[in-house]
Amino acid sequence: MMKPVAVCLALCLAAAPGLQAQTTYRWVDREGRVNYSDQPPPPSARNAEEKKLGAPNAIATSGPDFGTRVAAEGSPVTLYSSSDCAVECKLARDFLRQNGIPYGEKLLRTAEDAAAFRGATGSEDLLVPTLLVGTVAHKGYEDAAWRKLLAAAGYPLGGAGAATPAPR
Repeated sequence: MMKPVAVCLALCLAAAPGLQAQTTYRWVDREGRVNYSDQPPPPSARNAEEKKLGAPNAIATSGPDFGTRVAAEGSPVTLYSSSDCAVECKLARDFLRQNGIPYGEKLLRTAEDAAAFRGATGSEDLLVPTLLVGTVAHKGYEDAAWRKLLAAAGYPLGGAGAATPAPR
């Protein structure tokens, strides 16, 4: 006769392989309700997403973490650069990537680019790199000043996940 503990252990071990990589689906139905299921959504579903559940109880995702996504929605980051800005602009890009900050980069090439820069930053001076976080601009690369500006906008700093530049 097997002991109850041994039977329970055997059942748990038998079920374990199925628990490792479950798939969860999220979609919006015709009435606008959000649904979650372990079964694929119906063909009429909108905004269907598939997530792989990993161990332990984590959903595998790509891209920035939640805090970064929230900050980016409220205060998107734009890096202004130019073709003759090599060293400082590279430092600026590296800083943003290492800190997991999603950003768009605008290269100042034409008079129209310069006019758009002036309108966005409120400045006549075309100093690059310039970091625009929401509506607040900082000219020139300064690690401490950029950290302060990004933190004030709610960006968690520290490189939790590499970021890629946003589409231009």
